[in-house]
Amino acid sequence: MILLNSNAEHIFWLGRYLARTQYLCSIFPFQDVDTALNYAHAFCLPAFDADSMNELVLNVEQPASFSSQFQYAQSNIQDLRGVLSAKSYAELSRLIRNASDNPGYICDVVTDCQEVLESESEDVFLFFSLGQAIEQLDRQLRMQQDIQHTLAKIEHIVMALVQFGWESVQEAWQALKQQPNSQNFYHFSDHIQNMFEVAV
Repeated sequence: MILLNSNAEHIFWLGRYLARTQYLCSIFPFQDVDTALNYAHAFCLPAFDADSMNELVLNVEQPASFSSQFQYAQSNIQDLRGVLSAKSYAELSRLIRNASDNPGYICDVVTDCQEVLESESEDVFLFFSLGQAIEQLDRQLRMQQDIQHTLAKIEHIVMALVQFGWESVQEAWQALKQQPNSQNFYHFSDHIQNMFEVAV
């Protein structure tokens, strides 16, 4: 199966949204002010302590909430019908229904969704992994966390992207690898986004 750029983009963003939700699940509920404020400041969220941060991520009207992030992931999954295997699409649809009917299950469902996608074709897994790694690096840079493992992961992904036909990604990657700062990250991220608009 030839993976169209539009489909690759949906898979990429699905990886980002699931990674974002999974990390939030890992630190929720917020129990101390420092952790809550660190997260809020990193993502420019209107929270001032642990309680307000917990309220924000449970508020379905907030873009950074569990519900909103999962809806973004759900939209990308629906756009991939015909790209994913029938078995995977059916399983993902079932998981989405469970989370929609029982929002408290979102954290469990996110992990299950990732396991389904990791069993998909090589190209699907490539762009899913790219989305997850980009999301992880974005968060790590924002929150001043260790980035070495994620950089190593992206190195392998970039090598696979070159085989896929994305040779031009190497220059932006080398700049980020040599100076892993926010400016080079956004340059690399923008380059990835632009590649989705170029025929492979």
